[in-house]
Formats: sequence, C-alpha cells, structure tokens
Amino acid sequence: MVHLEVLLFHTVLQVLPRFAARLGLGLLMWAVTPARAEAAAQEAGFQEASAPAPKPFVFAPLAGAPSVAIPREERLTYKAYLDLSVMTSHVGTVTQTCTVAEQPVPLILAQPAGSAGDAASIKLEAAGSYFLYKLESTLETSILPQEWPRLLYQQVSKSSRGTRRREVLVGLRDGAHTASYRGDTKKGAPEGTRIWRVAQERAVPEGTLDMLTAVFMARALIREKRESMTFPLIDNTRLWNLTLRRGKERRMETGAGEFDVVEVVLEPAPYPGESLEEKTKQFQGVFGIHGSIHLWVDKNTGIAVRIQGKLPISDGLITLGIDVVLDSYSGTPPEFAPRPAAKR
Repeated sequence: MVHLEVLLFHTVLQVLPRFAARLGLGLLMWAVTPARAEAAAQEAGFQEASAPAPKPFVFAPLAGAPSVAIPREERLTYKAYLDLSVMTSHVGTVTQTCTVAEQPVPLILAQPAGSAGDAASIKLEAAGSYFLYKLESTLETSILPQEWPRLLYQQVSKSSRGTRRREVLVGLRDGAHTASYRGDTKKGAPEGTRIWRVAQERAVPEGTLDMLTAVFMARALIREKRESMTFPLIDNTRLWNLTLRRGKERRMETGAGEFDVVEVVLEPAPYPGESLEEKTKQFQGVFGIHGSIHLWVDKNTGIAVRIQGKLPISDGLITLGIDVVLDSYSGTPPEFAPRPAAKR
C-alpha cells in the first residue's frame, strides 16, 4: 500500500428500511387477496432492486489528472504475515475503512474558513505483535471541503516503546501550494508525556498527495486502464515522485475468496531537484514497508487484495518479507466480487 507501511450504524441504517418494508408487506399480504399480495410483493422487490447505490466521493487533486473515488461505506479487513524464511507467521490484522460525511462547519484549522460540504476519510488500523514487540497503528487521511488544509494526514503509533504521533497538512495556503509537517517529541515534555514540535512548512507542486490517497490512485490506474501514472507525494517533509506501474495478471486465493488480480508496483524516486540526506533516501511506505511495494488489486475495481513488501525490524538489523492478504469486505462497489466457486 505506500507506512504497515493499511459500521454497524450504517449497516443498521441500510437494513432497517428493508426490514420495515418486508414487515409492512407481510401485514399487507395478510389483509388482501393473494393476487394483490403477489403484485405488492413484486413491486416491493422491484423498488428494492432498483435502489441506486450511493455515489462515491470524488477528489480531483489536479485538473486533467485522474481522480480518486472514495466509497461512502467500505470496510476491508486483512491478515498480516511475516516471511521467516522457513515458514510464515500470522502477526496481526489490518482494517481499512472509508467513510463520507457532511461537514457542517469548517475545521478550526481552516484559514481562511472553507465552505461546508462532504468530507471523506480513509483510515488504516493495524494491530499485531512479534515476539515481545507489540504495535497498534492508525493512519487516517481526511479530504476536507476547504483549501487549507485540503488533505489532513494523521498517524498514531502505539508500541512497546510508547506512543508517537505525526501530522501532515496539504493544500492551498495564501495562494501557494503548501505542505506542513509536525511530529511529537518527549524533549521538553513532562515526564512520561510527549508534546508537538513546531510545524515545518514547505512549497509543494500542485496535485501533491499524502500516503493514503496515493495508494488509492491504484484504483484510478485500473479504472482508466492505464499502464502507469506518476505524481508527487509528501512524506513528512520529503518530496517524492511516485510511479504506479501496471504489472502481470493472475488469479489469487484469499480468505475472502479467489480473485482475478493485476499487479501494481509502487516505484518511488526523489522528486526532481529534491536533496535528500543519506538516511532518508530509502522510501518508507505505510506502516514502515520499505522500497518498492507490490499491490495485487482486483482487475475490475483496483481494490487491494494483497500487499507485499519488505519490513525492517530491530532497528533495521533484520529485514523480513511482509504479506497482507484480504480476509473480508463490505460496502465495496458491486463490480468487486470473488470468482464463482467451482462446481464439484
């Protein structure tokens, strides 16, 4: 995906109307003739089947460039495995959720105030352990209906070493395309706590994306049947050119079924003119995945079915293969579905 590096309420809202309609239909059938009851049943079934699916939230980072479509109620769960050379070990789970909700008032961060409208969220939550090391990490990008910040990327990591936070803002500020980064530190903080460092700002090209929206561009790559696409990506204060390149096709078995998939390789390179220190030349994706990252995505929708890469542990002394495999899904587009089970 680019740092594993990734609703019951909404479900009830969907189910209750259908339940109520069927309950009302049952009472109607008890009170009317069989012919009328059959006609009513057919009409109710037609209305339910013809109800349009909610349209996704569409974010266009750059005029004329591919747009990112964010589902309104999507949930994907994955199982994460480490390659230990002679065996693989299940080490945790990753949950990705996408939601869209109306933002009635601008966030306090908005300067100047933005107009109210829909705000979209992409969230990755990872939880796992390996030997004595435990990790809980949440990455979330909010796409806001305002110029500054247009993108709000937040990461909270809880591990055996404590809790770390960082935040990236991207948008148009005072007429200039800008990114702002801040992380927390224990320096100068009361014992056992951490405080925010002063934010660092820099100019960025128009259309610059954060980690999570960048991963979602794989869906645009498949939707538009492109062989590749390249765009600027901000990681903390570092600017990269990230290329998504279409690879080979195959069938892949997962806990959620068998899918026809396409490989999408994420190839990072320093942005032209960007000067990087030696220790920052190694690209780091979501949850700490390093180097080139391989996404295996559904060939119809671009939804990630499997994610593979390299994960350094023990302060980089050991590098292991990481494999994140889809286990369940809900709220996905109707075109996303496993292959029919083979008849026996």
